[in-house]
Amino acid sequence: MTRTRRVPLALAVLVAAAVVGVGPALAADTASVDGSSLPLVSAPQQVLAGHTSLDAGTELTVRLRSTDSSNPFLRQSTARVDDGGEFAAVFDMSNVPADTAYELTVLYDGATLAERSGTVVACDGNCTDSVPETPTATPIPGDGIVSVEQGEVAAIPVATGETGTAVFSFGSESVNYLVNASVTDSDGDGVTVLFDTANAGTDGETLSVADADDSLTVTREETELPSTLDPYAYEYRVFYGDDTDGGPDTGGTVRVEANDSTESDFDVDDDPTLGFERSVYTARQGETVRMPVTLGDAETATVSIGNPESGYEINATVRDGDGDGTVTVLFDTAAAGRRGQTLSTVSTADSLVVEPGSEVARDTRLDATEYDLTLYRGTATEDPVDIGTLSLQANGEATTGRPTATVSTGPEDAHSDPESGWLPGSNAGVLALGAGGLLALAGIGVILRPMG
Repeated sequence: MTRTRRVPLALAVLVAAAVVGVGPALAADTASVDGSSLPLVSAPQQVLAGHTSLDAGTELTVRLRSTDSSNPFLRQSTARVDDGGEFAAVFDMSNVPADTAYELTVLYDGATLAERSGTVVACDGNCTDSVPETPTATPIPGDGIVSVEQGEVAAIPVATGETGTAVFSFGSESVNYLVNASVTDSDGDGVTVLFDTANAGTDGETLSVADADDSLTVTREETELPSTLDPYAYEYRVFYGDDTDGGPDTGGTVRVEANDSTESDFDVDDDPTLGFERSVYTARQGETVRMPVTLGDAETATVSIGNPESGYEINATVRDGDGDGTVTVLFDTAAAGRRGQTLSTVSTADSLVVEPGSEVARDTRLDATEYDLTLYRGTATEDPVDIGTLSLQANGEATTGRPTATVSTGPEDAHSDPESGWLPGSNAGVLALGAGGLLALAGIGVILRPMG
């Protein structure tokens, strides 16, 4: 599947460093870019040098982001501060056209220390910069937490152990996104793996390395995604050498935060894949969850929520009645297993029929836990075609790294209302199909069955 994504970019004109600190007693951390290292040239090995007040050994992130919608790009490099407060970041700009405008940002621990705007210029000779002998960043060998917004690149420090090689595994089957790669550390300082959240699940390059001397080879093709990678706390695991039979030697978490400004454009195949539009849904007890399902070439599909082990289960068959290729299912967690209509559809033209006797009766509201989501082609409940997870949080408690994706049962355009909690991009990528058959239903009866 080919998917093109556009992320709107804010123009930055600030050159002054931002103040970072806790309390008036601490001096402001600052950074500046050496003007002699500019402009950047459309050529390999472009070095951005600078100075900072931070201590020697501190790791900085230097990011380049295009502000030219006709030539989008995103580059990120990690630089370590030397004893004199100097740092240097190296970028390959060979495939960035001349006259492309960009924003330069220097960050420390997620805070912006400096911003600057520039324009890439054409190369008129030998344009490769020499790299100063500034120490490179040494990855932290385990249990690290990296935070990044949707559409940005996460720099993940990976230690390789004595072998100098490792298997890097990001995500898991349970969150419906997984990619594995082998990495090789050429100089013994570890490997910084770059994970491009904008390319995740697309034909673009998702994984790469910050140091050109290191190497990375994808060994398990990543899961294909119909939309932007969901906001979530994704685990990554590192296995030294090439043995993945035992437990990981180290690992950590990449927290992908929701980016409200992210917009996505998708070019979808003529035969879109049958599946959930999101891999993870998060809600609180008592809320109604909105779950879009892409039907593709299927006339009907069966949605299953929960299983006997979770203490709740319900199955329903859905049919696209308005020809838009999707059915958006509404799951009322307050009514689940009790009185009222548990499942319905946003569009009155679509239809949903609960399988008689499939819903488990409950005396209390649903437990705050995770519930399996399973999708089947047609009306059979064998050979699932897609899976997902519904994480139900206790009402009144804070979520644990998973942003809420809930809506009310309001109007069709509720996703445009920021008060609805609808996450941007979750209804993108839908291909309009020819009008399908409409199943007329005069009321749907829900039959409850006890566990056992």
